[in-house]
Amino acid sequence: MNIACRVMGLLIACQLSFVAVSAQGVNRPDSVYASNMKLGKMFQQCGNTMKARACYETAIKTAYKLDLYSLVNAQLSLVDVIKFQNPVEAQRLNDNCMETSSKYPDCRQRYLALNGIISFLLGNKESFNKANDEYISLSRQNGQLPSTYDKALQALNDAINGYYDTALKTLNDAEVDQLTRHDLRIAIFGMSGDSARAISELQRRASTIDSLNAIMYEDNINENSVMASIERVQQQAEQQSSRLLYIIVLLALLIVLMIFIWLHLQNRKKKDRDEKNYQLQAALKMAGETERMKEEFVRRISHEIRTPLNSISGFNDILNNSDIELSKEEREDLVARINENIKAITYIVDELLQMANDKSTQDYNKHDEVLVNQFFSDLLYSYSSEVKSDIRLSFTTHVVNRDTIVTNVEMVKKMVEHLIHNAIKFTQQGSIELECYKQDGMLCLTLTDTGCGIPPEKQDEVFKQFSKADANQQGIGLGLTVSRNMARKLGGDLVLDKDYTDGARFTLKLPTK
Repeated sequence: MNIACRVMGLLIACQLSFVAVSAQGVNRPDSVYASNMKLGKMFQQCGNTMKARACYETAIKTAYKLDLYSLVNAQLSLVDVIKFQNPVEAQRLNDNCMETSSKYPDCRQRYLALNGIISFLLGNKESFNKANDEYISLSRQNGQLPSTYDKALQALNDAINGYYDTALKTLNDAEVDQLTRHDLRIAIFGMSGDSARAISELQRRASTIDSLNAIMYEDNINENSVMASIERVQQQAEQQSSRLLYIIVLLALLIVLMIFIWLHLQNRKKKDRDEKNYQLQAALKMAGETERMKEEFVRRISHEIRTPLNSISGFNDILNNSDIELSKEEREDLVARINENIKAITYIVDELLQMANDKSTQDYNKHDEVLVNQFFSDLLYSYSSEVKSDIRLSFTTHVVNRDTIVTNVEMVKKMVEHLIHNAIKFTQQGSIELECYKQDGMLCLTLTDTGCGIPPEKQDEVFKQFSKADANQQGIGLGLTVSRNMARKLGGDLVLDKDYTDGARFTLKLPTK
């Protein structure tokens, strides 16, 4: 029971780690191969032939990238797992290893043993004797080869010559696992014509499988290292699942909201059937455009979120792979990269939430009194830690020190923060300057950077939904659209200075009262 308990514990831990390895396919082939071979052996010993076969087939595919020995070993493991269920197919697969196994004595020994067992199962005495004789000869020539199949083949030799009771006694000493011993006994009973004992052995085999499966639930797997590994993987999976679930739910709600609005508009259009033909055509055109925008929205969101999610999953797999040794610095770097991608997803969700809020709000309350110079200088310099050392932040004001405006401070902060965030993202060197002055009864905030700027052909599109000056940068292209809409609802505006060519320059205009 202790051995079976350890087998089940290792099976669970191996399966959890293997899922992380195979999910993205980013680990080394030798690691994937080793995990599949180990997990396949565990499944085989627990009687799960289907999963064991799947693991060995994956190992075979991976072995083509490694070496011939690994390939032959995986192929023979697949033969071993299916020999009792489908001996004909097992014989065909084993024959494929005839030439390649001769290069390695241990593989040749295993090939001959499997050939003998399969020949016995098919009732081919001549083929069995040939394989058994060659197996014995090879074992004598190479004294260091394992004796795993010696007793099993001796028992089958007795059985095929009619000495069934002797065969069963010899089989009891064979170095085979419990399920293999059951299967060989069933085959011997079948050859001897003792169907009653064969059925009884089948029942004991089923009971053995049930016992192995029950251990996982009844004994709680006493291996502390296995339990610690499982707990760590489960905790990390739960944390990751919670974050992903939260993001997916938010996106689903937003999409459902947009679809609901669209359907509501469509229902209203149905009431206008008596309108003239050109009004009907205009309505249909509007519906088609809405559908296109919805599809574009879903496509962009899926693309932008998939990239950081793939990165998070890949880095997480590396952290959880026990076969990869990481230094403290490498582990901290991977954690930092995961956090960066989580921030990227959070930024996208914030843009979506702000867009939804902007759509549902007709106007913003303006009841906050803001001390101009202090508020905007503090806001700019709060980003000092996020800019490179060779980028200079500066605040210039032409407004008296105690001057104030009355506005919606939350919305103003969001707009200015988005402009600063964009400037940092597109500026590699030089400076980012925020200038404050009054003009025509408006407070003007001009943010100037020395970044890559906006190409002339895209300057007229920067305020459109989903428009991005650089398609390779993260984001979904809603920030400037939402910011300009907020500025206008506050009674101001957000404009781009098209004459500035040393980077980008945006001016936010706000009423002073």
